[in-house]
Amino acid sequence: MYMKSLIAFFCVFWLSAGLLNSQQLVHNFGNNNTTTSSISFSPDGRIMLIGGYAKSYDLGIGALDFRTLKKDTETQADFAFHVEISPDGRNFILSKQNRLEIWDFQSRTISRAIRDNQLVETAVCISNDGRYIVYMKKNGDVVFVNASTFNVSHQQKLTGETPVSLTASPDGKKILTGTKQGSIIVLDINTREIKTVKVSQDAVLQTDIPSSCDYVAAALSDGRIWLATYPGLEPVRSWQGHVAGQTTISFHPSGKYLASGGKDRTVRIWNIPDCTKKDEWEAHRNAVCSVVFSPDGTSLATGSANDAFSRTDDTRLWSFTAAAATTADAEKMVSPSQPSNTAAVNAKPKSSEGKRLALVIGNGNYLNSVLSNPENDAREMKNVLTQFGFDVLEYENLNQGQMKMAMDDFGEKLKNYDAGLFFYAGHGIQSKGYNFLIPVDANLKSEEQVEYDCVQADRILALMEASGSKVNIIILDACRNNPFERSWTRSAGGKGLAFMNAPGGSLIAYATAPGSTASDGTGKNGLYTSAILESIKIPGINILQIFQNVRSIVSEKSGGRQIPWESTSLTGDFYF
Repeated sequence: MYMKSLIAFFCVFWLSAGLLNSQQLVHNFGNNNTTTSSISFSPDGRIMLIGGYAKSYDLGIGALDFRTLKKDTETQADFAFHVEISPDGRNFILSKQNRLEIWDFQSRTISRAIRDNQLVETAVCISNDGRYIVYMKKNGDVVFVNASTFNVSHQQKLTGETPVSLTASPDGKKILTGTKQGSIIVLDINTREIKTVKVSQDAVLQTDIPSSCDYVAAALSDGRIWLATYPGLEPVRSWQGHVAGQTTISFHPSGKYLASGGKDRTVRIWNIPDCTKKDEWEAHRNAVCSVVFSPDGTSLATGSANDAFSRTDDTRLWSFTAAAATTADAEKMVSPSQPSNTAAVNAKPKSSEGKRLALVIGNGNYLNSVLSNPENDAREMKNVLTQFGFDVLEYENLNQGQMKMAMDDFGEKLKNYDAGLFFYAGHGIQSKGYNFLIPVDANLKSEEQVEYDCVQADRILALMEASGSKVNIIILDACRNNPFERSWTRSAGGKGLAFMNAPGGSLIAYATAPGSTASDGTGKNGLYTSAILESIKIPGINILQIFQNVRSIVSEKSGGRQIPWESTSLTGDFYF
């Protein structure tokens, strides 16, 4: 109520000035001489508690409410890495070096200080019902402290990985721990069962779940943001939200938007679940370390890195108006996109192959050679395959580690499916008789580096064969010219890709004949992919007839210079 009144006042002012949009500054809280590491709102939205040298502000009057430390007496040991007001408004917590302070919110007095040299200062939270204060120990134990008696009520081993962050789900059922090794450890509060979800090779700095409990998001140390469904944590997508380094996130209470901040000093608003960028602005002069929506969703608080020698503002409050944030609604994220399971599969398979799973990768944003079409090819292929009953895992612009992880994950999931399809658009190369798919971070100085810095195409072939699926289809739009060959002292063994034998029940389709190169295309999609997208929609024809049609289209449009090729050992008809 207090927040609505405050925002309404500023909205009237900005409307009269013709300035209202989603990033108008409501209040600047000045220079607090330290990093605003964390921010938390009281349940009614009136009080805002900030980390660092912790203090609170009364937003109803726009003034300082309370200091947890006397001014100018602060020491490094007093720095609060995490602050949080309990959902029931009874307590608030300050997580400091080897010390967890529990305060009474009404009296603003400290109730208990728990000293633990194993405390992970950034991995502390309060359960949704306010009954427990939960923290992680460096040895991987999770500790539940009764918020009334302040006694430890439960402790158990949660992980062998290094804890970094901790989040309590709004439904009161789960505790999520992010780790340095790139996992999210999910603890069921009622059953004490543990589930581990591998998200990345980079640290999970923060996780968040909206009040609607539809999704869970994770901020990664390489600047990417990861989105999954909740409670199953089935990946939806991941994308480069900010430059590598500090990344922080917060869901809007509606669950329709996600705010993020990063080392690049910007705040960005993302539409959920399609993950398109809604708005962005430079929020601070230093890295953004914390972003939090107010409980009613009408404002966004941000905090930045700072120190005693900087003359910069470190804590700010911005208005948030969903309808106003339209400057970049149509802008799609550029990279890498993760498994997309949000599209409901409405189209039923038209053949006897049952459950279908596809892995789609589009690599175009290379260090030394940018291709214009692979990302579009991947997105269009995902859309079409979804219409034909496939569950689709889609990625864009992956490095070597990400490509291998995506393939391994696909191979494991494929064990529960009847038909698998792998589609790749990007640079590919043959070396010493083997085919390699080139990651976007490759910088090949010689042919000898290919097998170490690229991903062998046989990897996906072996994983699909080992899965036991009845039908496996591999489509490689990857026969473009070698972008590195000019810098090599000698050329590779041949242009384009080498011939690969198709194992039983499989089909391998190439954009052009073995040893030849293919065109990237001048339109929205590559020449080969656009022909597939056109042919796959023809009703009543099987997969061999589809690729015959593709070959006819590509040959005609390229003037006979590009002839698609297939290797198959299919024993029956497959219909999309």
